[in-house]
Amino acid sequence: MTQHHLRFAPQILARLGEELVPHADLGIMELVRNAYDADATICRLRMSEAEQPGGTLIVSDDGDGMTAEQLASGFLLIGKSGKSSDTHTRTGRRKVGEKGLGRIAALRLGTNVTVRTRSKEDPDTEHSLTIDWNRIDASEAVEDVPLAIRSKKRKGETGTTIEMTGLRQGIAQQDADRLARSVLMLTGPFADGSAFRVTCDSPEFENLSRVITADLLQWVEFRLVAEVDKYGKASATLYNWRGEVIKSAGHDDVARKRQGRGNRDAPLTFSAPPAAFEMWMFNLNPGASKEVRFAQQPTAEIKEWLKQVGGVHLYHRELRVQPYGDMGNDWLVINLRRAASPEGRASTNNSVGRIQVEDPDELLQPKTDRSGFVDNVQFLELQEFAKRALDWSAEQRLELREQRRIGATPKARDRVKEAEKQFRNLLDAISPKDPETPTLDGAADSAVLESFTAGASEVFDSQRQEIEALREDLLLYRTLATVGTSTAVFAHEAMKPAARIINEVKTVSRRVKQRVSEDEYKERFHSSVENSIDSAKTLETFARLPLTLLTKNKRQITEIDFDRECPAVVRLFSRYLDERGIQVEYDLGAEGAIVRSTVADIESILSNLIVNAAHAFTRTDAIRPERAIRVRTRLAVEGDTTRLCLCVDDSGPGIKDISLSAIWLPGKTTRDNGTGLGLTIVRDIVADLGGTQEAREYGELGGASIMVWLPAQLVGAKGHELGVK
Repeated sequence: MTQHHLRFAPQILARLGEELVPHADLGIMELVRNAYDADATICRLRMSEAEQPGGTLIVSDDGDGMTAEQLASGFLLIGKSGKSSDTHTRTGRRKVGEKGLGRIAALRLGTNVTVRTRSKEDPDTEHSLTIDWNRIDASEAVEDVPLAIRSKKRKGETGTTIEMTGLRQGIAQQDADRLARSVLMLTGPFADGSAFRVTCDSPEFENLSRVITADLLQWVEFRLVAEVDKYGKASATLYNWRGEVIKSAGHDDVARKRQGRGNRDAPLTFSAPPAAFEMWMFNLNPGASKEVRFAQQPTAEIKEWLKQVGGVHLYHRELRVQPYGDMGNDWLVINLRRAASPEGRASTNNSVGRIQVEDPDELLQPKTDRSGFVDNVQFLELQEFAKRALDWSAEQRLELREQRRIGATPKARDRVKEAEKQFRNLLDAISPKDPETPTLDGAADSAVLESFTAGASEVFDSQRQEIEALREDLLLYRTLATVGTSTAVFAHEAMKPAARIINEVKTVSRRVKQRVSEDEYKERFHSSVENSIDSAKTLETFARLPLTLLTKNKRQITEIDFDRECPAVVRLFSRYLDERGIQVEYDLGAEGAIVRSTVADIESILSNLIVNAAHAFTRTDAIRPERAIRVRTRLAVEGDTTRLCLCVDDSGPGIKDISLSAIWLPGKTTRDNGTGLGLTIVRDIVADLGGTQEAREYGELGGASIMVWLPAQLVGAKGHELGVK
């Protein structure tokens, strides 16, 4: 019996190296990772005529180096990871190097490779190794070409230098740009720095190094900090540009799914390894803000910077993992999510972020080609954690923006009035109406002119802010107006066929009565005829409803008797409510209360509250047999101030799966196919009228309770105590 061993043809190295690692920079970065595992503080990349075939590439570091034994049994042993037996370096770094395939790809960039190393154990001895790839490629088997390790006494710094000469192909401009970016992003453009640094002497690196810095982080508008702990529980905090906390949340809020069918998913306990997520979000439209800080912001520079660093980067054991965050690699699909729901959302164009993972249990498995991690459950749930944290952040930003927006118009209007008053006073001071009033001169004239200029500036600024606030409202209501006018057209056209159906059914009924007996008609036809007529009348009612709401004279300011208007509005929905078995109760205790507004505004408030309550009964958890809505009004008189309270309660399941503050935000709804705009409209109208609103999860009927307070006047009646608990 003769014994033999497996042998490998040289072509296998090409398949394991170049074909599995598609880009040269991935292989070079594997050599950089080896330097990191050697406890190096700096790794240098040097190129000489590398843009053309035949050039030179040198990778050197100041790490612990290798002994002759380590060079033979580690560096030259392809496919074995040293992490399994020794997970940490001498200084405590968790090792990041893998199976050596990326290293082979880098080493085969040139036709000759020379490795020189001095170990920490014996710094006065240099070990060297030369690989002639042409000779190996010409052999029958890889092991037929012996590789000699030479050792000689030579003093110098510890570390390893790998020199690749005779580059098979030049490093193209695209590869050079990608390599420079990979080097600079390896530890990231973040302010906390790193004990490991990589430099490159290429022009591309020099150009990008001036762009990829941490200096621009100071101009961030919002910063999200989130984490998932070892128990799979998430938390998050959103900061403003001053570093002040806007909102913090625990697992139940952060881990709850916010997109999709209705926000009904329970919070997910993540199986991902513990991770920290930071996201810096910029305001690239600083002109919309009056703040000096944003006026001084180098927006053009930030935009150029974000072209290079924008997106979310993944850092595994302190080093960045490609391709996550590369140009065009939106692995968290934040751009698509922003396109679907743009309000307050981050994108790769306006944000930069990082996820840091130590992964002590090695739950994340690198792909063989070094292009990221295998899509196992742990990695997918790491993605899901980041997505849900961003969803939570977007919700907080939207809520913050809405708080500013609803108060911006009246505040700006008040500022305009005050500024105009000051402006007129200044005009009077410059040119008094009373001829006996002395005019100002000298220093006084200068002071008045300065005040005049400041007053004029205040007027213009106030008007600009009012215009900006109105523009945001316009964008929202332009969409609603389009829907309204389209509905009106369809409603107008629908009334004719509805009336025709009623007439045709009545005609058929008369003809049937002529041919059959009265008893047979009642038994076989009466029910179907009446149901058809009722359905047609319902269709006619629904068609008439939008036409009634859109009547032009309802948009004129007038004095509205609230208690009289309430039943009239509800009657518009009577057939809709009757068909669904919903009873409406009235408890009107605001007799004589007058609200100065438009009929359209009051109808909008009541209509949206009634429809919102009615939809509560369509939910699967609406288990109560009785369906009731109660409309209640009360007056509160405090000194010279009178307020009317409108309260709409229902017997549905209450407010669930959404926070009480979020229900007023546009697009937020727990109803499938809902617009999420009804309560936003209520909130905006109430704000314009100078009132307030409140939502409660459970009211006196067991379901949701929505209350609205509006300024009112009394006409011939006494105010009652506000009877809302």
